[in-house]
Amino acid sequence: MPINLNYLYNFGIILLVLFLCLLISGFLCTLFYNNLLSVSFLNIILNSINTFFFFFIRVFHNTFANLFFALLFLHIFKSFFFSSSQVLYTFILGVVIFFISCAIAFFGYCLPMGQMSF
Repeated sequence: MPINLNYLYNFGIILLVLFLCLLISGFLCTLFYNNLLSVSFLNIILNSINTFFFFFIRVFHNTFANLFFALLFLHIFKSFFFSSSQVLYTFILGVVIFFISCAIAFFGYCLPMGQMSF
């Protein structure tokens, strides 16, 4: 094993696994969603009370979304610390991925599934 590799290089793989878990749990959350304005909030509350699986998926998705962004910030700061930002193409691709992740999180935050818009 090379001397310059350490445990901090695992952030990318951890972020990939978290992203895949977020995709799966987000898809499962959309299966329970009803888009009628009069019953959407009540439907989510009743499903959370009556179904342990639905409550677990919502909490899992919310927790992993927060963990994803915390690890994303650590991954960005690690690249600055190890001066990996000198490779311009990789740095620009990382910034684009960061802004796309922020946009997806913003639109997910505004969706009624998270109930932040009510």
